[in-house]
Amino acid sequence: MTQLFAKLFGLDGLRPGEDGVRLGFSHALPAWIWAPIVVAAVLLAIWSYWRLEGRRSGRVVLAACRALLLVLLAVLAAGPRLVRENERTERDWVAVLLDRSGSMAIPDGGANRTREAQLEAAASSPAWAKIAESHELLWLGFDADAYELPRTAALGEAAGARTRLGASLSGAIAKLSGRPISGVVVVSDGRTSDPPEGPALRELTSQKVPVFTVPLGSEQALLDLALQSVDAPSSAFVGDFIPVTARVVARGGEAGAAPAARVTLTDPVTGETIDSRELPPDAWHDGVAEVHLAARPEEAGAARWSVRVESAGGDVLPGNNERGVEVELVDRPLRVAYFDGYPRWEYRFVKDLLVREKSVKSSVMLLATDRRYIQEGNVGLAHVPRSSGEWSEFDVIVLGDVRPDAFTPEQLEQIREVVTERGTGLLWIAGPGSTPWLWASTPLRDLLPFSPTLSDSPGAPRAYAAAATPITLRPEPAAARLGVLEMGDGAGAGWPARLSDPSTGWSVLRWSIALDRAAIKPTAEILADGVPISGAGDPSPTVVTMRFGAGRVVFVGSDELWRWRTQAAAGAPERFYLPLVRLAGRGSLARAGRPVVLEAAPATVGVETPVRISATLLDQSLVDAAPPSVGVRITRKASGGSTDEEATSIRLGSEGSGGSAASFASSWVAPGPGEYVVEATDPLLASSGAKAEFRVLSPDDEMRTPEADHALLAELAQRTGGAVVPPDRLDELDGLLPNRSIVIAGEPDVETLWDKPIVLAVLVLLLTGEWVGRRLLKLV
Repeated sequence: MTQLFAKLFGLDGLRPGEDGVRLGFSHALPAWIWAPIVVAAVLLAIWSYWRLEGRRSGRVVLAACRALLLVLLAVLAAGPRLVRENERTERDWVAVLLDRSGSMAIPDGGANRTREAQLEAAASSPAWAKIAESHELLWLGFDADAYELPRTAALGEAAGARTRLGASLSGAIAKLSGRPISGVVVVSDGRTSDPPEGPALRELTSQKVPVFTVPLGSEQALLDLALQSVDAPSSAFVGDFIPVTARVVARGGEAGAAPAARVTLTDPVTGETIDSRELPPDAWHDGVAEVHLAARPEEAGAARWSVRVESAGGDVLPGNNERGVEVELVDRPLRVAYFDGYPRWEYRFVKDLLVREKSVKSSVMLLATDRRYIQEGNVGLAHVPRSSGEWSEFDVIVLGDVRPDAFTPEQLEQIREVVTERGTGLLWIAGPGSTPWLWASTPLRDLLPFSPTLSDSPGAPRAYAAAATPITLRPEPAAARLGVLEMGDGAGAGWPARLSDPSTGWSVLRWSIALDRAAIKPTAEILADGVPISGAGDPSPTVVTMRFGAGRVVFVGSDELWRWRTQAAAGAPERFYLPLVRLAGRGSLARAGRPVVLEAAPATVGVETPVRISATLLDQSLVDAAPPSVGVRITRKASGGSTDEEATSIRLGSEGSGGSAASFASSWVAPGPGEYVVEATDPLLASSGAKAEFRVLSPDDEMRTPEADHALLAELAQRTGGAVVPPDRLDELDGLLPNRSIVIAGEPDVETLWDKPIVLAVLVLLLTGEWVGRRLLKLV
């Protein structure tokens, strides 16, 4: 039938019955109009033959012929034609953004997987093949911006230093400009310095582009422990108990819970554990804990150790858990000169322990006012040293309860000189006769860690007195930091409780000096307090230390430590005095020691964030010099570890009042990211070698806050009409993506029917038939 129709109408292109071919009209009329047209044609034809005379059947045939002719003319006037629409469907696009920033290396993806492993599993999901059946996929990587990813190659290392999600979303939309977009899928941990606000969000919402987020990493911030700093003396004697203080910072983890962690000091060459300490819950204060480790090396040379913090529950960033520390060890006996005024019990015990200790060479003298002396010890002296050169042969000078006039004024000046300039240590052992009572008016007055009087005005009350009641000693935190008063067995053994228990009897010190705390000098540190056994009165400083020049001064405010000689406290006097002697002697090794501490806080900041640069004078002689300010130079490290040529010099203003300020500080804003070094340049401090370092991060540095931000991803999905799709439920994504495909209509194929010869033939046939009929019926 189709072929017959095509043949009758002479159709060459379109044929009825072919796919997409339909009958149409150039002037299409609604179907309801055709009904009255047909009725009108029929009525007109009937009316035309109604009153004519002739056979009825003939008139009916002629009326039908005329009605058909009229309808055909109406159809031809509408322009009948065959039409085939030319349409094509443009499929919509789905942009898939894969996070390629450095935070993908964080192992918080569950089952010890990294976020990168989560992302790779998501990117290789079979769900994408199903989505590709109805959508075009554009694969993009993003960190600072979005870029196309070849699907035929591996993703490569995720090493972006920063993430800008807002800019990446805008970039993805720009790459699909002019195309229908079904949605954007973001596979990320949500960590970004550029949240999708403002233009990016407006662009998404105005184009009604939903964002579907696939969150990576842990929704709860996992624990990250980091070693903020490690402090140890730069030099020490072989056999010393060397203190190593580690400062640990905790981020993330369970809110309000103190992380369980252990800090270990090891030898990285041998793998030997030197010391290890648990961090108890009460060690944490505002996310920071300080732990004191100790080592007792037996070999000379540079000791290089490693300090590591480990969490019992794992650590999200183990790369910041370890720091190195180096101590220069000297293998020679500690040279000690001990002078006392009479053979008291304390003298006998201190003299004996110095003589017995193999690592100490001691020269001991009992001095009388008339310069006569009794000499003991294992190294004899021909006389009391008479020059700075002779005094400098000793690492430590011990002054017991000896009168200052047992020395000449020149000798006292020489002692001050070697302590200040050559790093010789000075240990005071108080007594009821002379020390410190008679030393307040001598050249060594400044070498006492406290002021003799409570003010400089004439007649001011004395800042110390004999304690009214017996005491027991109680160590202070500075003792652990400096590695002294470790009275138990082994390194870092701490202070046994029995030494502070007055019920033992032997732990009670029946004579001591009670120092007024207000008289302690600004740079002094209290190592132990004397606690009255009566319970009346406050504890007072009894063991105090301070730096002075290149040396260190230690003051022991009692001469009753010999009472610890009992079997219950065997070795206690040695464990008390020898570490104090060694502490005082380290200045002779390190020369200038640490007369000033430079600090930069916080140690890690963002660009345009002020850094507080402070200098704390630990050397009383520097404090006495009363500088109005302190000059420092700030340089940025180059990539090779050296410093750039360009440097910034600033001056730190005094934070104290009057002429005894020990602290200076100022704020400074770094011009850009990098690692910076602060060095003292003030002539007063230039030889100290004091340095501090801090790091300035770009505000969008990935590792500043490594915690995943799932809340941001959820908000982004909600505000754009998308949804959050967990990585293990990607098969649901195909049902969530809207169909935004576009049907594009082209110029249709048309073949007219009204102008075909068969149509003219039918018209002529109808007209001829009606005319012939009228002639036969004699109606003309």
